[in-house]
Amino acid sequence: MVRHAHAAEDKQARRQAILDAAGALFVAGDGSLPAAAEIATAAGLAKGTVYLYFRTKEEIFTDLLLQACLAALDRIEASFAVQLDSRRTQVATFVTTYVGHVAQYPLLLRLDAMSHSILEKNLDAAKLRDFKLTFVSRLVATGTVVEQALRLSPGRGTSLLMRSFALTRGLWQSSSADDCVVDPALVSIQPPFDQELAEALTEYWRGALIEQD
Repeated sequence: MVRHAHAAEDKQARRQAILDAAGALFVAGDGSLPAAAEIATAAGLAKGTVYLYFRTKEEIFTDLLLQACLAALDRIEASFAVQLDSRRTQVATFVTTYVGHVAQYPLLLRLDAMSHSILEKNLDAAKLRDFKLTFVSRLVATGTVVEQALRLSPGRGTSLLMRSFALTRGLWQSSSADDCVVDPALVSIQPPFDQELAEALTEYWRGALIEQD
């Protein structure tokens, strides 16, 4: 018999187990959100236990998306935390780190693509507001680190990050990043997503630095 999770640490561990199981099912699935019963089974829990931690399955995947976004910001901040010999090198390090992170965590962009149309529409207002405030607060903090590393004016780092995320989203949605086969005849206009993202971000950030000088 599974003991009741009374301690805060136990509850957090069980909550994370639900999130991990949901993420694994989603990445391995067909793109739709798995049912709460599937998630419970994968986590080794009763279906009712899932609802002790999350009101809906959309809440589960909103929290997964937030975790993925915060992890990306952690990696970005770490890439700017070490002062390098030039702003150009700093940007190159950021691009390599960020593109690698996006490739390593396919869940991020797949969940982001359904955030507005599915996840947000099935959240209560308080949960949605908490999600957005948490993300924005962390984004601004990371933007400040970017500004300090690249000697940018206040607010510029946050703006660059927001536009970089928008660029990432647009390139991913217009590419075949989630497809298994790319028509060889279309390679010239449909390059690999990670290559296209790296080149686009490099051009954008270098251009932004020129404007700042």
